Amino acid sequence: MFKILNRQILFNNWTRLDVRAPEIASRVKAGQFVRVSPEEGGEHIPLTVVDADALKGTISIIVHHIGVTTRQLGGMAIHASLYSVLGPLGMPASIEKKGTVVCLATGIGIAQILPVVRALKKAGNKVVGIIGAKTKRELLVESQMRLACNKIFIALDERSQGHQGLAVDIFKRVMKDENVQRVYTIAPVDVMEEVCSLTRARGIETKVTLNTVMVDGTGMCGSCRLKVGGRTVFTCVEGPEFDSHSVDFRDLRMRMNAPRTTS
Repeated sequence: MFKILNRQILFNNWTRLDVRAPEIASRVKAGQFVRVSPEEGGEHIPLTVVDADALKGTISIIVHHIGVTTRQLGGMAIHASLYSVLGPLGMPASIEKKGTVVCLATGIGIAQILPVVRALKKAGNKVVGIIGAKTKRELLVESQMRLACNKIFIALDERSQGHQGLAVDIFKRVMKDENVQRVYTIAPVDVMEEVCSLTRARGIETKVTLNTVMVDGTGMCGSCRLKVGGRTVFTCVEGPEFDSHSVDFRDLRMRMNAPRTTS
């Protein structure tokens, strides 16, 4: 049923899969994810829906080959079928017309923030993108982000053509130059925490998408729990987007650094 219609190697161990899933494609919204299993009895992997086409009945996911299951998933051939794709899961991103919105993401977060950027622009916002990676080749969806953003800045660890500084340093400059009404960020915990510290001081609403450890993706296992606003929440059902100024980053850092088995 969930046939792979297209497969694209993005960079080394990163692969994009376009999968036939008409019911999900017709309902999924920016910020939501699916739970994917390549074979019966196999592990279920939570993956953000980076694109969807309701007319074609397809969704697109990006797989990072970091373990047994993700390597199996990323290596599946065109016309092969996934055993299961459950979704859409999680709460949609908060999409409103605010004015100027900054979207900062690094690594796989660039692909995850892409549908949010598109939705924000469609809602009438001026979207300023800040994307970062170790090398230019690892900017997984750079061309799509350039089309989706009104203005974009590139942060690379290597000093090469297009290098414009570290993501947080670029963010500081953008904050001075733009009248920012809202910020979205998907990045490592330390980067998100620094961004949130800067926006809290200016009273700017900020949303973070959190990639906590998930097992079943439906709130049953509790592995993705964290503290937001003084209470325990489950990222898979109440997130993955949260008000950054309510997130307990100390608790989040402890959970993200907890030993785990990679898939």
